[in-house]
Amino acid sequence: METHPYEQFPFAKLSKQFSKEQITLKPKQISHRWRNILDPRLSKESLSDKEKYYITSWVETQQKTRTIIQWSELQTEMAKCGKCGKFRSRNELKNFWFSKKRSEIKRRNNYKAEISYILNR
Repeated sequence: METHPYEQFPFAKLSKQFSKEQITLKPKQISHRWRNILDPRLSKESLSDKEKYYITSWVETQQKTRTIIQWSELQTEMAKCGKCGKFRSRNELKNFWFSKKRSEIKRRNNYKAEISYILNR
């Protein structure tokens, strides 16, 4: 018996079932909602200092050897990590990293502006 290609991908299968109910959701939309909001394993608590440190050091290490950060790898490692142990959404990890990066850039720019102001007095 031949298997249908949708049976290999649960989100595609769900999408097909939703379309029968007149609900239009793409598999990627369903996947995103599950992985970032609905998965019962996700921790809703705010990030601890240990988790923040782990994310920062992990991403900085990865950037030395890779051009693309694999957030799913970080998510898996944090869940297995004895210090962290909480399952976080990929979006939460990315949002933390990029907000930290933005604030550092803003801080540097403010520092440069202060120096140029002092020098141009």
